[in-house]
Amino acid sequence: MNSTKRATISILRRPVKTLILLLLVFILGTIVTGAISVEGAINNTDANLRQQMRPIVSVDLNWRETADIPFLALPILTPTDVHTIGELSYVAFYEYMILSSLYSFELKNYTGDQMRSWTPGTPDFFDLRGISQVDFIQMEQEMIELVEGREFEENELIPGEYQSVAIISEAFANENNLLVGSIFELYSFVFFPQEDEEFLVWSAELFADENIYARVAVEFEVIGLYDIPIDSERDDMGYRRNRDRVADSGLIYVPNWAIEDVFRRESIAAEAVWDAVDFENPWDGDFEIPSETRVTPVFVLGDPAYLDDFKTAAEPLLPEFHFFDDLSSAFDEIASSMVNLQNIADWILYSSIGATLLILSLVITLFLRDRRHEIGIYLALGEKKGNIITQVLLEIVITSFVGITLAIIVGHFITDIMSQNMLRVELVAQEAERDEFVFEGEWTILDRIGIPTPRMTPDEMMTAFEVSLGIKTIGLFYAVGLGTVALSTLTPVLYIVRLKPKKVLL
Repeated sequence: MNSTKRATISILRRPVKTLILLLLVFILGTIVTGAISVEGAINNTDANLRQQMRPIVSVDLNWRETADIPFLALPILTPTDVHTIGELSYVAFYEYMILSSLYSFELKNYTGDQMRSWTPGTPDFFDLRGISQVDFIQMEQEMIELVEGREFEENELIPGEYQSVAIISEAFANENNLLVGSIFELYSFVFFPQEDEEFLVWSAELFADENIYARVAVEFEVIGLYDIPIDSERDDMGYRRNRDRVADSGLIYVPNWAIEDVFRRESIAAEAVWDAVDFENPWDGDFEIPSETRVTPVFVLGDPAYLDDFKTAAEPLLPEFHFFDDLSSAFDEIASSMVNLQNIADWILYSSIGATLLILSLVITLFLRDRRHEIGIYLALGEKKGNIITQVLLEIVITSFVGITLAIIVGHFITDIMSQNMLRVELVAQEAERDEFVFEGEWTILDRIGIPTPRMTPDEMMTAFEVSLGIKTIGLFYAVGLGTVALSTLTPVLYIVRLKPKKVLL
């Protein structure tokens, strides 16, 4: 009789011991299955969240690391750098913009229903976003929609004998009685330097005529009005989203060259102002003014799954102190919650595997001690120890296979319910804490250029959480389960190897 047939008969003739082993494997397997299911769910959730994320990437300067470096000495990201990175195969669309703020005493910045941070006697400031493409990122990704007027034309984005043009928000236009075709003026200031190198605080005194050396002005013609579409990601989700929407409604989109022209004239005035004072420029000759303007790029990837590979390929092309920023911070809360959940799952997995090895080793050894006469007879009849070990392994593996199969079904069901409840409770707690402290965190570079990080609710995040039973997951269950059971038989096998038939039968 071969080992397989003897193993089958042994299982059927010892139903109590078989049932005990089956229950032990089932209970321990359910725990292991649950831990592995959580690991799979975390990987699935990460993939689902990436697919929901707009694959938009920008570049920012690490201001903390460069705090002690004078601004003019900082390395800059140039249009040439942007074009080099934009040629990577991961990129579907890219552009670069120049960020600036200009001022006006006559116009009012749009602030919605929020309190205006305005000091009497000082101008309002306005955020400008220079663009390099007709279909700039906010228009291309439908983050804004044109409600009146027209888009930019190619010739308007190239320096020439053209009027500087602008697309402004409908809310900003209504605030200042502007229409398509209206002309408005913004400007920057070049102040007289202070000999003690101290600057006047932001006040009406700062903008007194005696403190201003030059006012660098630029006129813009309004060619279009935009609005921000109302959608589930941006509105009716609390103060933070409303704040983002109001901030975006104050952005003014203009050609890059118009801002560069203001910078150029500012630089000329800033150099000339030192001739109007009777003390020397302390920074004169210390820094070389860059020949190109610092730009902020935006890269739209062909697929959200490209994000990590894109960063790996493009990071060597960045100047020092620069780093990539993307919209993945929208998932920081669920990511931190999943890290906690994964830590718990890892602890349970390793503990349960250890417990399984210990318990099954002891149980199987005890069962074999009860069968020592049976094993002794086999050995006395000339049966090879290898065949006896094979029979014992088959008995354990067949029983364990049934127990693991049941554990997969039950463990998956329990894990789905428990992990979702644990994750939801933590996300709700984080949501309550976030609502209590509205101004937490810092705005990213994407926030500043008008691509705010969407705020997800716990319900929205939970839709991405998926506990699934794929072929790979099921294969992993069986591999871990049967592997652990196989390791548990090492001690019993040593027991069989050491048995001497004469001692057993006497």
